[in-house]
Amino acid sequence: MISNPPASRKEAILIMDSRNMPSAAVRHQNFQGAWSKLYKAGDLYLDLSLKVDGKGTVLVGQVIAEAQKPVALHVTLHGPSQSSSNPVNEYGNFRVSILEKGDHLLEFDLGEESFVVPGLEVL
Repeated sequence: MISNPPASRKEAILIMDSRNMPSAAVRHQNFQGAWSKLYKAGDLYLDLSLKVDGKGTVLVGQVIAEAQKPVALHVTLHGPSQSSSNPVNEYGNFRVSILEKGDHLLEFDLGEESFVVPGLEVL
C-alpha cells in the first residue's frame, strides 16, 4: 500500500514529464499510457520510462550521476497493494515489472540518502 514518505527520505523533484510536452519534443512512444519522466534527486538524476507491450507493463530507469558512477543499491516500487524490490546495475540501470494498475511510489536507496518518487501513474 502506498504511504507518505518517511521523514528520513527526500522527495525527488520532477523536471520533465513527456505527457506535458509537444509530441515532437519527446522520445517516440508507441503505446497508450506510456510516459517518460526526469527527476532531480540531490546530485543525481533519475530517468524513468513506463513501457507497455503485449507482455505487460514495465518501469525502466537509470540513475545518472554527473561526476561519478551512480551509487544506488536498489529500488523498490510500492503499488496499491504490493511492493517489488530490484537491484540497480553498475551503470545505474534497473527494470521493474508492474503487476497492477494505479498510483505507485518508487523508493531508491543511495547508501547515505534515500529518495522517493510519488505519483507514478499506471493506467
